[in-house]
Amino acid sequence: MTALHDLIASFAAIGATDDGGVCRLAATALDKRARDLFLREISSRGLVPRIDAIGNMFGVAILEPASDDVVIAGSHLDSQPTGGRYDGAYGVLAGLLAVDAVAERCLANPGAARRNLAVANWTNEEGARFQPSLTGSSAFAGSLSLQDAYACADGDGVTLGAALAAIGYCGVTPLEYRPVRYVELHVEQGDRLEQVSRDIAAVSGAWMTRKLSVVFDGDYSHTGPMPMALRRDALRAAARAIEALYVEVARENAGAHASAARISVYPNSPNVVAGRARVWFEIRHEEEAVVAAISDRFLKRIEREAREIGVDISIAADDRRAAPLLDPAGVELILAVASDLGCKAMTLKTITGHDALAIQKRIPASLIFVPSQGGLSHNPHEFTAPEALDKGYAVLAETLWRMVTAG
Repeated sequence: MTALHDLIASFAAIGATDDGGVCRLAATALDKRARDLFLREISSRGLVPRIDAIGNMFGVAILEPASDDVVIAGSHLDSQPTGGRYDGAYGVLAGLLAVDAVAERCLANPGAARRNLAVANWTNEEGARFQPSLTGSSAFAGSLSLQDAYACADGDGVTLGAALAAIGYCGVTPLEYRPVRYVELHVEQGDRLEQVSRDIAAVSGAWMTRKLSVVFDGDYSHTGPMPMALRRDALRAAARAIEALYVEVARENAGAHASAARISVYPNSPNVVAGRARVWFEIRHEEEAVVAAISDRFLKRIEREAREIGVDISIAADDRRAAPLLDPAGVELILAVASDLGCKAMTLKTITGHDALAIQKRIPASLIFVPSQGGLSHNPHEFTAPEALDKGYAVLAETLWRMVTAG
């Protein structure tokens, strides 16, 4: 579908990196450029633009003026620092074109629509600049207050509220329609579809995730003269903990995924033994009991091992994301649509977080995956074949048509 691929290319040019990727962090000047372009695309198609207080953007197709109900399709335009061109943006842009196509189909079939339709761009899905991730969709769902969302701060102390105001996206036109269903189209970010040669996945739910931020407190000293036995090296304790996480995951032998992907060190001087270090850990598995077993054992172990070298630990954050189910009726609908369109489909659970998981807390939400080559994501070289993108778009458009016309 030429229009879809052209749109993806246009947005990929905003924040393009030398290695072919995209770096477009939430509420930056580059995010503003992408938002401005998206707003122009919304308006050029005759959709009604809406921007709420947390900067979530909507383009509404009024298909049935007598109805207050709206079905929403969308994803996010922000990226990771090492992002690719498909993660998030594919769902927003395919959603835009699908809303446009369904609106045209409704014009050709007067009276068919029972409710309205909108495309959405959710604020700060990635959480690369501001934590927690899924910020805009969580605020929309009511699980995160606007005040708390605004207060999220980046590494320089800039709050999300201030950053959105600086780029002009603290909106004052909330979506006035009653949302009834949500559908998100996304690249899988894994290789399960590719491994079994399937075109489409109807996502039934998510793995449980526990995200821990651990602070290691030792003491500062000169890296030269301080005797080794007297050092209270926070970075040494952090290094032990990182290895301990991998050991505990392997010990459980249950297929869990885990990482230690971010670390900060103070004073971060080559001549000072680190007095403080902070590491962000995460453990994921589809069974909550497995995550609990690994993480509880891990925390006991690192506390003991840190104490052995004179370092104290404290938990700065402990975010437990349950293993939610997505709308079962939506799963069945997506499978039926995929079958009708001649696509090979399957069901699976997502290992990663998506806006659909946040929105499910308010309304029934659905998530559609298309294959990712080699499972690569959060990487400039992520790739999904054009024909795979087209199949995902076709399933999305037909799913939305059935949702807005269902009795």
